[in-house]
Amino acid sequence: MTQPSSPDLSRRDLLKGTALTLGAATLLRSALVPSVARAQGALPPGTVHSFATGGVTFHTYVSPPQAVHVTSHVVEFADRLLVVDGTMLPPTAQEVSALIQSTGKPIAMAVLSHEHPDHWGGSPLIEGASFATLPQIREAVAAEAAGGQFGTPSSVLDGPDLEIGMTEIGGVPVEFRHYENNEAPHMVVTVLPEQKAAIVQDLVYNGVFFAPGIDRKNWIATLEGLRDDPAFDTLLVGHGLPTTRGDLDTAIAFVTKMDEVITAAATPDDAIAGMKAAFPSYAGEFLLSLMADYWTK
Repeated sequence: MTQPSSPDLSRRDLLKGTALTLGAATLLRSALVPSVARAQGALPPGTVHSFATGGVTFHTYVSPPQAVHVTSHVVEFADRLLVVDGTMLPPTAQEVSALIQSTGKPIAMAVLSHEHPDHWGGSPLIEGASFATLPQIREAVAAEAAGGQFGTPSSVLDGPDLEIGMTEIGGVPVEFRHYENNEAPHMVVTVLPEQKAAIVQDLVYNGVFFAPGIDRKNWIATLEGLRDDPAFDTLLVGHGLPTTRGDLDTAIAFVTKMDEVITAAATPDDAIAGMKAAFPSYAGEFLLSLMADYWTK
């Protein structure tokens, strides 16, 4: 990957048009090293944001705006990798593959965090990855894939079942957690307690409109539980840049407001307008179009 020639200029360019939370800004100043991913086809390149702590390097690939800033994370241990999620589109997945190849290390494990296709649509193009996930998530992916819009992700459908709990990768403790009925019916969170980092995926978005979710009250309660959990300080999220645990409060405020707006709105369009008005700097307006799919009134 090519490093930008001017760090100050590149950081402005890489973040142009996105909201930057306080936690992400702090992390960017103190630890994150941004670079431009290798562009594939006509889609603009995504970006890679890396930091190292406790002998482990975390690389977060952030898709371009056209792919709603969806992420894939490559966790680099001494001699192997952990990959979380496969992004949405073939070009973004190819960029993740290029990131993986640039490390010169094999994939020890790949994990799919949840069923939404923006996180697995590109998975077949990530070389060497067979995605472990929960059986419930795999069943939902199979049902979604049957619609044909995103193809058949054999690397997910034929992947192994994920065991929830503590394990080790490259001698480093890694914990897989399972949360239910939040942004998605099932969400896998990956915690590295020694590095005090958690890959929370779509439990938290950063500067990007959140999807409406399954059960917003339960989602808020889950976020409050994470806020009180001392196991991590850094969050790697499902859309946008890595950030700090302080942005759990930002996420709680967003989901709370979204619940209020949806409750008061007469139509999905009214709810969309209300969220745009409440968060005018947020990116990923496409995600607000999902409001109609979640509408229950």
